[in-house]
Amino acid sequence: MIMMLSSGGTSLVCACSRQQRHSYIRRLSSSNNTKSSDKNDASTIVDQMKSFSIGSLAGMLGSLAGMGGGFVMIPMMTASRGLRLTQHQAHGTSLFAVGSTGLFGALAYGIKTGEEGEDDDIVNNSTDSKMPQQQGLVELDIALALTATAMVTARFGAIASSKMSERSLKRALGAFMLFIAPLVPGKKYLDDWLEGNDKVSSDKQVQTQIIDTSVAQQPSNLERLLPASFIGTFSGFLSGMFGVGGGAIVVPSLVLSTDMSHHAALGTSLCAMVLPAMVGVLTHANKGNVAWRVAPSLALGSAVGAYIGGKEIGLHLEEDVLRGGFGVLMLVLGARTWRTA
Repeated sequence: MIMMLSSGGTSLVCACSRQQRHSYIRRLSSSNNTKSSDKNDASTIVDQMKSFSIGSLAGMLGSLAGMGGGFVMIPMMTASRGLRLTQHQAHGTSLFAVGSTGLFGALAYGIKTGEEGEDDDIVNNSTDSKMPQQQGLVELDIALALTATAMVTARFGAIASSKMSERSLKRALGAFMLFIAPLVPGKKYLDDWLEGNDKVSSDKQVQTQIIDTSVAQQPSNLERLLPASFIGTFSGFLSGMFGVGGGAIVVPSLVLSTDMSHHAALGTSLCAMVLPAMVGVLTHANKGNVAWRVAPSLALGSAVGAYIGGKEIGLHLEEDVLRGGFGVLMLVLGARTWRTA
């Protein structure tokens, strides 16, 4: 009898001990889960703040350079102290913010209306190269011509990007930025050289220009829009491939091939990148290369930065300053991207 009571008491003690151990394990597990959840929440908030800051900086610099800011965002998003995204994720995610930069940057520069044509001539011929305090610099018909072809080729660029290795994609981006760096700042010297060569034949052209004045002053729509469509073909492909707005191609091409002022080229380039960027985003998203956890805050930051950069800074800077800044930005970021590939 005593042995049975002793055995029963031992079993009861063992059962109580097991219940206590299980209870302790559950409390410990719950505590660890709570700590892990708090840590994840804190990490998410930090990433949101980082992405907003990156977007703001990229949007501001992008609106000053006529680009979507992807060249600035991508190195920061892949950095160990940044958002730690893969190269492919950075390219796809940056396009989401590029559309925001283009839209709000174009609004800051203003849409050009038919009545502003005469004012544009004054801007282009001004000797101090300063932008008057006025809106209406985005040439909407040229922006639409750029957009039409860019939307088609942006998808092919995104597909090509997904087939490249991380290292190859990064090196290609760095090489492209280094190639673009001297083009816009060098336009001034190219114009001076061409002007010197044209002085010899300028007198002979005066009579022809006087006779054909009406034709020269009103170029056909085909003459205006065909070059823009051709430029859009390349800018769209590069936009989808590199996760940028394509402004690195559009701005130099418009400035070099037309009489458009640098400010007008910036605004038109920003307007033209919105829809192609969205096409690129959809293609990258289908391949899983868009980090949606940071994309909205990145786009919000780029919208704020682009509007402030275009309206409060870009319109008040001289063209030579903007051109020089464009070249330096491309040179520094291109060299860094190539070196870290």
